[in-house]
Amino acid sequence: MGGNTKVTLILDGEKNDFSMDRDGNILDEGLINGYDIPHSCQGGICMTCLGRVTKGKAVMDDPGVLSDEELDEGFILTCISKPDSEEITIDFDDV
Repeated sequence: MGGNTKVTLILDGEKNDFSMDRDGNILDEGLINGYDIPHSCQGGICMTCLGRVTKGKAVMDDPGVLSDEELDEGFILTCISKPDSEEITIDFDDV
């Protein structure tokens, strides 16, 4: 992967932007940047960090806990997802 991605988070009705390296996971980078992203286990099991990609692309380490339908609708677990595009928007309000 490599490179940077502009990330937009839609969380509690607000849009928040930050930039991150594509090798990091979205949840950790969002937390480092001060955003209160819902999370619990941070291992892709509890689904608390579920978000919907509305722009761009992300790659999950192991999407096994999500159904094919959820994946088709753009859902990701941000704790095990890395951005795979120059820009990505993740909506936590539309889950």
